[in-house]
Amino acid sequence: MKCFVSTLLWMFILLATGCSSHHTVILLPDLDGHLGKAEVITTGGNQLLDKAQGMTTVSGPSSAPSPATVASTEFIAATFAEVMAIEPPPAEKLILYFRTNTTELIPKSRADIDSILSSIKRRGAISISISGYTDSTGSSKLNDDLAHDRAQVVCDLLTQQGVDAKLLNVSSHGKGNQLVPTADGVAEPRNRRVEVIVR
Repeated sequence: MKCFVSTLLWMFILLATGCSSHHTVILLPDLDGHLGKAEVITTGGNQLLDKAQGMTTVSGPSSAPSPATVASTEFIAATFAEVMAIEPPPAEKLILYFRTNTTELIPKSRADIDSILSSIKRRGAISISISGYTDSTGSSKLNDDLAHDRAQVVCDLLTQQGVDAKLLNVSSHGKGNQLVPTADGVAEPRNRRVEVIVR
């Protein structure tokens, strides 16, 4: 049995255990609600899953997948609780903002460093991405350097608080990837930021 996935999604391929040769495939949305598609293909036929909790079963590599049905939440919870319990929680994204043309955090964002540290500890983080950005004023070179410096400042603040540097990945985007799209030369404060993603 092959399973093909189109678009990004969170999908379980849930296989029944024991001596049974039946395989069950259930399509679930990811944790922020996005749903992709999955196609189950055997030599006996194929079945497209494109609805949340869509389910099909296959009894062997030459048998056609069953017609799609919708698995109840109760069925999924009762049958696959153990599998679902090991799914890691979704990444947490926290955004810190900076004063114009500086690497100085605004006061509220300085206080938010504690929230990042709490998230890292609570989750037992295995990876932390730190990405710097700027508004669209100034030259590309100035903004590239400033975005990197902002990300590095946050990285340094976290390591000073005991976060393992091996978990940290620093990147910068200058004035690209704006949170609030603006024309060139606009000093939008929400674009002067560092995004921290804790996984």
